[in-house]
Amino acid sequence: MSAPGKPEGRAGTRPAGGAIDRRTLLKYGALAAAGLGSAGLLDACADTTVPVGAIAADADVGPGGLPLARPDRPVTLPIYHDNQAIASGLRPERGPLQFYNWIQYINQDVINDFQRKYGVKVEISTFTTIDEAVAKLTSGAVQFDVFVPETVFLERLVVGRVLQPLNHSYLPNLASNVWPSLANPWYDVGSRYSVPYTIYTTGIGWRADHLPGFDPAKLANPWSALWAKGPQIAGKVGLLDDQHDGLTMGLLYRGITDPNSESAVALNDARNALIKLVQTTNLKFDTNEYQHLADGSLWLHQAWSGDMASSPGYTPKGTPASVLRYWWPKDGRGPINNDMFGVLRGAANPVLAHLFLNHLLDPDEAFKNFSYTFYQQPLNAMTPEAVVKQGLVPPTLDSTIIREEQFKAGLVQGPLSQYGEVLWQNAWAAVKSA
Repeated sequence: MSAPGKPEGRAGTRPAGGAIDRRTLLKYGALAAAGLGSAGLLDACADTTVPVGAIAADADVGPGGLPLARPDRPVTLPIYHDNQAIASGLRPERGPLQFYNWIQYINQDVINDFQRKYGVKVEISTFTTIDEAVAKLTSGAVQFDVFVPETVFLERLVVGRVLQPLNHSYLPNLASNVWPSLANPWYDVGSRYSVPYTIYTTGIGWRADHLPGFDPAKLANPWSALWAKGPQIAGKVGLLDDQHDGLTMGLLYRGITDPNSESAVALNDARNALIKLVQTTNLKFDTNEYQHLADGSLWLHQAWSGDMASSPGYTPKGTPASVLRYWWPKDGRGPINNDMFGVLRGAANPVLAHLFLNHLLDPDEAFKNFSYTFYQQPLNAMTPEAVVKQGLVPPTLDSTIIREEQFKAGLVQGPLSQYGEVLWQNAWAAVKSA
């Protein structure tokens, strides 16, 4: 992990490789390593019985035994008799609050504000891989209050009794400040176990000075940009080294808009398209595209929105921010996802943990956090205009910030069945070995 550095002209410090490397580790390769792609997590947790009737007879079922959540098939996660929410009206504990987080995924200034507000300490423990985190949580050797689950394995953490249900009386900012679609999300109807943290889109970044006149929006299929332009600039093209986002790019190139496809034919088609891209462009795989585009070593790259928002802070002195561009479809029909927070079962400070989640949903704290992570939070106040007005991103990168209606139309990654996970893993392995 790189040492912290301060991007020139930015409101806060943002370490190179911080939140970005986290995303790669979170995806399916890491899930499989942790045993989350099978019964590993569930075997480590007691009493995994799913209530009768919880699974629809015609629904695809995830590894945790619940229906696979989708935007058009929302799932209400079960609350178990032996794992209930805390009572209302309790006084906050004296702490310290134990926060288990990805490395460099929150602004310390936001932590400091919480400490001052409640007169407590927050102790942050970090992990770099999901298998490390799950092993510690399920072993019982350590105990934390707040954790960072994610859509693709939220179901398994619930069924495995790793998370505890939330009491919304301690979370007024959830209803007041968060987009309605994520205050009551499809993957956790009623926000029983989670509150949203950051959101991000996956699109295309490029250097306008090296590619004058280029814009994916001008192509009949904008997702073909790497294939259409790449052979002309071989050696200057990159793809995210991320199983799900990488393969999703191949699916979109082939006109397949289901980012959770479990069709062997579709995934083979995406695999073959990506192998061709590797062969014709000398394709680079990485997760620090913000640096490569900023320094000009690469000119065209699949990119995450938060990375592109941060990229002007990594350009050499004298390079204008306007040379950096990002495309994601204005109609919202592109890859999108979000991270979340939850309270761990057995937390020593459950009231304080709820108050911490509520603190993170305050608009002032969210803008402060953005100045460090550059990843948007789904709050009503965090509009493209507001982020640009505060000088956090240049106008030429306002496409890195989206509106709720775009998010609602997005192609959202959800959990896969065990069969689907194997298909995706095998297809990606073939691409990486090409």
